[in-house]
Amino acid sequence: MSKLARAPRRPAPLRPIGRRSSPGDQLRAQLRYRILAGELRRGDRLPPVRRLARFLRVNRNTVAQVYRRLEGEGFLATAGRRGTFVRRRSPLTPAFALLLDRVLAEAARGSLSAADLQTLLALRVRPRRGRLRLGFVECNTADLTYFRRLVEAEVGGAVRPILLDRLPRAARGCDLLITTFFHLEAVRRLTPDREVLGLVALPDFRTLEEVARLPRRARVALVCATEEGVRSKARSLRAVGLRRPRLRTATLAEEGALRRALAGAEVLLAAPRVIDRLRGRIPSGLRVIPFASVLSEGAVALLRERLAAADTAGSRRAGAGEVA
Repeated sequence: MSKLARAPRRPAPLRPIGRRSSPGDQLRAQLRYRILAGELRRGDRLPPVRRLARFLRVNRNTVAQVYRRLEGEGFLATAGRRGTFVRRRSPLTPAFALLLDRVLAEAARGSLSAADLQTLLALRVRPRRGRLRLGFVECNTADLTYFRRLVEAEVGGAVRPILLDRLPRAARGCDLLITTFFHLEAVRRLTPDREVLGLVALPDFRTLEEVARLPRRARVALVCATEEGVRSKARSLRAVGLRRPRLRTATLAEEGALRRALAGAEVLLAAPRVIDRLRGRIPSGLRVIPFASVLSEGAVALLRERLAAADTAGSRRAGAGEVA
């Protein structure tokens, strides 16, 4: 029997995401959320194990195990050399979305906590920030500002910005540290006494595939707002097979380097906000690929679930104190 036809096992429940959860647990949860939410659709091809592992900077065995588990649960299917594909359709149809809204309304009337609702409801509930003091860790100020603002919008409150090279001192007083998957292991190593949540932040899988398929001799310009951004994105691009001398880099502040990079390029990789600032300067015929790492719905759902769990635990402790 082919793998595509094999009956899936019943999906194993996601273990609570906390300080003892592995990178594989966190990656599996976020991919599963993306499939359930319809962000990854049936038939979509996932990056090869080696490519995704290099991009996320984790061991390839971690990604391979995640793919195997999701395949066993019926979310993914492997078709030989063709690769790994999404097998399961999202149940989140318009009708089901309305049903979930009604369930949430009933939950609110019944005083149920967000933690009482499972995977799909976690995608639609924005729990209170609760009692956790949060810090977001990144290696450069540009990405730190960008991602911290996204997280603050989700939690409805301030999140402490922390540069990676300021750890562990800068994490004092934080209950939960949040970072991108790129830095998960480094933050854990530097702050072994803190809970660390790694969020998958990467371009759309189709964008990664488009970049990986660029011709071998294609001349590519990578333009970022800051030098830190250039270093980080160049490292990620090398992980998916794009290497110097094909890759020319520049920042918006480096006028000479920017002019040379654009003039000699066939392809431009840049974040949408950088492309906007280059309007009128991009040579005619230059292929432009928007290349920006964003938090997926799976990452947002994982964050909401963790905050909901903390909120529920805090409420239970408070209730126990009142009873006592």
